[in-house]
Amino acid sequence: MARPRQRILEYRSYELPVHFPITILHGSQWHISPIRSQRLHFHNCLEIGICLSNSGHMAIGEEQVDFRAGDVTFIARNVPHTTWSSPGTESLWNYIYTDPEALFQEAGPSAVNSVPFRAMINRGGLVLSAGEHPWAGPLVRDILREIQEQQAGYQICVKGLMAAFLVRVMRNCGAEQGSAEPADFSDRAQMLSISPALDYILQHYDQDFSMETLAAMCHLSPTHFRRQFQSQINMNPLAFLHQTRILRSCTLLRTTDRSIVDIAGEVGYTSLSCFNRWFLQVMGCTPSAWRKSGPGEEPTTLVSYTGWSRAETAEEILAREKENHPE
Repeated sequence: MARPRQRILEYRSYELPVHFPITILHGSQWHISPIRSQRLHFHNCLEIGICLSNSGHMAIGEEQVDFRAGDVTFIARNVPHTTWSSPGTESLWNYIYTDPEALFQEAGPSAVNSVPFRAMINRGGLVLSAGEHPWAGPLVRDILREIQEQQAGYQICVKGLMAAFLVRVMRNCGAEQGSAEPADFSDRAQMLSISPALDYILQHYDQDFSMETLAAMCHLSPTHFRRQFQSQINMNPLAFLHQTRILRSCTLLRTTDRSIVDIAGEVGYTSLSCFNRWFLQVMGCTPSAWRKSGPGEEPTTLVSYTGWSRAETAEEILAREKENHPE
């Protein structure tokens, strides 16, 4: 009997602006192929998508759900998923990526630390149909429009619209009064056993901690934890930590005029040589070269794989499947 194919997960990390942690992906390059990728992916932040045309399907963990034009998707960080269109079509999408905890940080801990809110942004994985949730599409379109047009006071407006969207999600799909768990966010959305470690690294990447500490968070032995980590995201914990640090430094290099030495220290490196070595390994260039290249240039380093700028074509999906599973 042939052995079942091992599920391959792909980690996609998006750079979010330091002072306004929200970004959008839009345009004709976001037509989704009707070919389903067998590789689920997950992000380092919350993904909100809106389908603008046609229909198709989304796999969220082990569950498959349908979508059509006007529907909105809500996918928390670390939730494996993939999207494909109906046969013979290519659905068009716009996406919003954000870190709600950072976006509303100045609102105070009570606003973002309630149990229902944190459960939603950390475990949510669902499709909000236009028929059942007619409020979702207009709010998402308004957020996209404000970010694209950037008129006076747009950041305040975006925060207000995003707060309204998240509250409506929590009211319509979230916990009942007094309940600790959102009703519609089932365990299908949290199939990564290493999620607690991923979250901890993303929040405390600038600190020193042991792999044993991360393993204990996941209720795994250190050996089994390392195995699970490598198996689930094709990367060991140390490499993930350094990638997280380097991607954070990429944002600081392009959004501040601070020295490279200061930035290296802020993301957790006490040695500039160590920072330079890992930066070159992750990004394929030096920190100074990255800073000079500017955000407008076409990425030529590994950032093109950790910050996705377009949807994969059917040909690319098929070629990758053939490479991963040759006959």
